[in-house]
Amino acid sequence: MPRRLLRPLAALTAAAVWTLAGCSTTYVDSTPDGADEDAPVAAGWTRVDPIAAELPTDEPLGGTDATSADLTEPTLVNVWASWCEPCQAEMPLLDEVSRSGDLQVLGLSRDVTAAQGQTMIDDLDVTFDSWLDADAEFAVALDGRMPLNSVPASAMVVDGEVVAVHLGEFRDRAEVLDGLDYVPAR
Repeated sequence: MPRRLLRPLAALTAAAVWTLAGCSTTYVDSTPDGADEDAPVAAGWTRVDPIAAELPTDEPLGGTDATSADLTEPTLVNVWASWCEPCQAEMPLLDEVSRSGDLQVLGLSRDVTAAQGQTMIDDLDVTFDSWLDADAEFAVALDGRMPLNSVPASAMVVDGEVVAVHLGEFRDRAEVLDGLDYVPAR
């Protein structure tokens, strides 16, 4: 292979690996010490030790008027990015669940700019509230219960605490609503 092609090929390969790593359905340990034995290991719902959750609501998307989110009722917090094809595929399903009233759905965009997230919301006509979380503030606060570098990922929040996480794309309505099985009896 000609030497002049090696550098562009290496750059293209690195970019592809970086992009695909972000759309993973396999858990990558993001705990500081790697000691969390209960961390999710594959796609699907996993119960986690409850931890208080606050949403970064300083940069709303999609015309969101809310400056905070009510996390007292069972709420699916979906972490997504506009460049992630599985995120794009599941967004209409999550919007349908939200519109039905079966479960409150809120979104956190991992895009670099609000404009990127806003474009996806507009293109897919998403109506649930979403905010920009470019620095992964939400996942960091969960202390290893949700991977920092994987989208889509979701958390089931009730009474202000994350009680379960879902890694990977939701395939159908039943899978989304299965998260309610992790909500403690009230």
